Amino acid sequence: MTTNPFKYGTVVTGKDFCGRYELLGGIVKHIESAQNIAIIGERRIGKTSLVREAARKTKGLRTLYVDFFGVKSIDAMCKRIIHGITLMEKKETWITKIIKAIPYIRPKLSVDPLTGAISLTFDASTELREESIPGILSLIEKLANEKPLVAVFDEFQAILDINDSHEALGLLRSTIQFQSDVPYIFAGSIRHKMDWVFSSPDSPFFKSAILINIDSLPYFEYSKFLMGKFRTGKRTIRDEFMQKIFEMADNVTGDIQQFCEALWEVTPEGAEIKDTNIADALTLIFARERNAYENYLSLLTDLQQKCLMAITSEGGKNVLSARIAKASGAANPSSVRKAVSRMISLNILFEKGKEVQFANPFFRAWLVRRGG
Repeated sequence: MTTNPFKYGTVVTGKDFCGRYELLGGIVKHIESAQNIAIIGERRIGKTSLVREAARKTKGLRTLYVDFFGVKSIDAMCKRIIHGITLMEKKETWITKIIKAIPYIRPKLSVDPLTGAISLTFDASTELREESIPGILSLIEKLANEKPLVAVFDEFQAILDINDSHEALGLLRSTIQFQSDVPYIFAGSIRHKMDWVFSSPDSPFFKSAILINIDSLPYFEYSKFLMGKFRTGKRTIRDEFMQKIFEMADNVTGDIQQFCEALWEVTPEGAEIKDTNIADALTLIFARERNAYENYLSLLTDLQQKCLMAITSEGGKNVLSARIAKASGAANPSSVRKAVSRMISLNILFEKGKEVQFANPFFRAWLVRRGG
């Protein structure tokens, strides 16, 4: 039996990477010339895979990867960077260097008894503060001096959620600008926040990196790639059904892969995919994610749930209109605004231009199927 070739929720490179070859080549050239770049694209659009594939194609460079998603303090930000360094290096000698560089937080070397992996633990009573940032970033430069690397800071806009975000950005920028031999890639999924960081004159990172915006893969290119994957298991899918998948997944690369993975699971080898298979794939996704969907709803008040259902049925355009307020039973548009803001903060919805969309399009489909 052929293994399911569709992957989602993970970084893909090599034969699993699709498209954007011209853009990929441009990023490789920027990395080779140690040019800092900022890559902006919506969630699950393929930013991280693009960055990792570019780094893979850049000969002789290692990748230091740090994910800032969810950081709420400078302490957490600094420890994410240290964790990224220890994951990349995995050498006791380098972990010893880290301990010597930041002795005031009393880091301790530990070894996982099952895997033998070396890691650092920190004294929970001691916090890393602003003054620690230059010293921690200097570790990246020392690493690069030993063997060239590219530093990838993913979900970089999350730093704006830190109380002292402006000072944190200032210290990051003042140190990074002198590391001329280290290419930094700043990736982010919240467009207006990334735009502020790199395009606003009030930001310490103003004009500090080349901005690259990425959107969904073109239908023709991506659908051809996916159809080829289906053929490895002797499955065929007509263009009309492939278009339906793209529409249900809001043209988001990762969500399309997720749907195709489920579709593979519910069809036998040699099958020609039909409407019934599309429905079965949705049912499988719902079964897998039902607990998450129910948890989303448990976090919402009755009015917020009604607003969510109004957006589900009426769409996310003009959410502050009287139409949405009436459909949700809200007293006025300001009540809808508060409800929508709450759902954005919970990552149930997100803003795309002047529209709000579901962060998970299959959650919307689940709400439609259950009728609210």
